Amino acid sequence: MSPHEAPLTTSGLRGRLPNRRQLPLLAWMVVFWCGLWGSISPVVVVGGVLVALALVAVFPMPTLPPAPLPSLVGSVGLAAYLTWDLVRASLQVAWLAVRPGPVPPSAIVAAPLRSRSDAMIAATAELVSLVPGTLVVDIDVPTGTLYLHALVTGDPERVGDDVRASVRRMEERVLAALAPGSLSGGVDIADDVREARR
Repeated sequence: MSPHEAPLTTSGLRGRLPNRRQLPLLAWMVVFWCGLWGSISPVVVVGGVLVALALVAVFPMPTLPPAPLPSLVGSVGLAAYLTWDLVRASLQVAWLAVRPGPVPPSAIVAAPLRSRSDAMIAATAELVSLVPGTLVVDIDVPTGTLYLHALVTGDPERVGDDVRASVRRMEERVLAALAPGSLSGGVDIADDVREARR
């Protein structure tokens, strides 16, 4: 060992070994390895475990802050709201497609979000895009703004306010389901789901 090399201590070695939070990643890597070999023989499984351990030790993953546990009540509320919104919007768009008259106009609407979390912005954007009549066409992550293409189904003067209100309702339910406590003040949550207060 050269004098410039730091000795590998027990704590340094422990820092390079996988921890419990990396077990799902290790399991997925072993499954992927077995899939590549097309076999689940003991030799292939043991080889996959060794390769996975070596990859985690050589290329350690960054430590992420702990995320809050999803809320069962919030998840049920999100699923119920999404189902209702899908049925309502589907019937509305179906009526616009078959009714006599001109094609309804559309608009591009900017809808700012309260959260600055990449995960919460992505979840909100995906669920909003599932609803017929609205489609996210761009996301400005630093400002937390969704840009949506929306059908004008009511008063053209109010389409922006209506779409923004709909996006806000969806975001509130996403936060209640995936980041419970983030909508109330004084609650510490992980950096990835902390809201940017206005």
